[in-house]
Amino acid sequence: MNTTIGMIYFSIFIIFLIGVSLWSAKQNKAGKTGADEEYFLGGHATPLIVLAVSYCASAVSAGSFMGDPGMMSHVGWPYYWLAVFAVPGLTIPGIFVIRKMRLQAQRYGSMTITEYVGHRFNSPGLKLYLCFVIVLCYLFMLVSQFKAAAILLEKFTGLNFSVGLVVMCVVCLVYVNIGGLRSVAWTDFVQGLFMCIMCIVLLAVGLHAIGGFTGLDAALEENYPEMNKIVQSSDMSNDVPGAYGIIGAFMFGFAIYFSQPHIAARFMALPDVNRKSIGKFLIISLVCGWLFNLMFILGPIGRILYPDAEADYMTVTFVTEQFHPIAAGALMIGFFSAVISTATSILLIVGQSIGRDFYAQLCPKKATPEKQIRVTQIGTAVCIALVLLFNLMNPPAFLQLFIYLGMSGIGSACVMPLCAGTLWKKSSKEGAIASAIAGPVGYLVHSQLLHQNWLWSMGICAVWAIVVFFVVTFIRNAVKGTDPTLEYLWNPLGEKVDFEKLNAKNN
Repeated sequence: MNTTIGMIYFSIFIIFLIGVSLWSAKQNKAGKTGADEEYFLGGHATPLIVLAVSYCASAVSAGSFMGDPGMMSHVGWPYYWLAVFAVPGLTIPGIFVIRKMRLQAQRYGSMTITEYVGHRFNSPGLKLYLCFVIVLCYLFMLVSQFKAAAILLEKFTGLNFSVGLVVMCVVCLVYVNIGGLRSVAWTDFVQGLFMCIMCIVLLAVGLHAIGGFTGLDAALEENYPEMNKIVQSSDMSNDVPGAYGIIGAFMFGFAIYFSQPHIAARFMALPDVNRKSIGKFLIISLVCGWLFNLMFILGPIGRILYPDAEADYMTVTFVTEQFHPIAAGALMIGFFSAVISTATSILLIVGQSIGRDFYAQLCPKKATPEKQIRVTQIGTAVCIALVLLFNLMNPPAFLQLFIYLGMSGIGSACVMPLCAGTLWKKSSKEGAIASAIAGPVGYLVHSQLLHQNWLWSMGICAVWAIVVFFVVTFIRNAVKGTDPTLEYLWNPLGEKVDFEKLNAKNN
């Protein structure tokens, strides 16, 4: 890779990010809604197609464009079950959840996923617990995301790891803090379109180089026959074990993935909630998600073409070997886009949890919209400082645990409060709290105590959350009866809710 070309492309990329953030800040100031609504929700004025592409772009990361193809190059087609369930998992649940959740959030005046859950169950404690889990676990997810970006930048431009890390962190902090969700969504949109084109081009070139799917099938059968299986054996020590891997992938896609706050935050910002608009949002998401998952197939293609290449950098190797340096440099921006679109979405959610949820909850009289934004910005700055610190030192190995909890722990903690709370008016606060604890605990039990396969562990924790939610809810309702306050709050078409008056009345 020509580092001079890489530096030119990267500079253009940085200028683009800063330019969008400045434009977004201007739009926020000129918006017709409150300062907090403009910053946290883009004033409910972000076009549907922008939010849909951003929704998918925030769901993919360095793992999707590098790690997952790397696993495919090692495991083969049995790993593709993750891609099979990930895209419908992002879209099908939305048919039932998004509209009702968005209408309820509008009744409550909720601007974040955790605030919505806290309002739905009239439980500030549940909201604060979820915020704590989000800040703790997402922080270490950001450490891994920015580390991947800095390593890629070093290979791409020749910048020293530490210098590249600082540059990436500062730029992302600036454009998240200046423009809020509007900045994140619009940059995701442009990056997401580029990523879609990149996926199509890379797969087309890869299939041409190997003789199409027929050539790939024949080459795998000759050299790596185990990669041509539909599923692996059921040995739990395998990377993707048989039926267990399929079950884990299904649960991860339909429960964990869909419920991740940094992804689901786009629901809160939708400009309208008529069924036609929701349908368009989901169809665009389905198409983008399917295109992004074409990168998985590049894994086995790369293994045939470059059998000695390092798995995690298989797609990078493919780009640098198959394309002219000028074209390769442009395509490398797609890898940065995958990393940055996820990292900035996570960073914004962490800041919102601190400024909108923690601060506004603990200091309600002082927490004006402007102060909430300022505390959010301070929170993201502290988060970035910690990301830099942990990447420039050797943190204890046990902290890696929070990275995995960030993927499955947070999703399993949110899935039932978010989905059941939206769809079932007899949901109980006690069930929501119990399931929010059971999900992360279930992940820890399977992954750390039982040392079971990673994919099984990442999906099965959702079952823990689901079972505990319904058991606790049925017991609670059988003993005390359903909570009339929660049934009232469930009504998505009711009048706006004044929680101070509601709680005063109940007390």
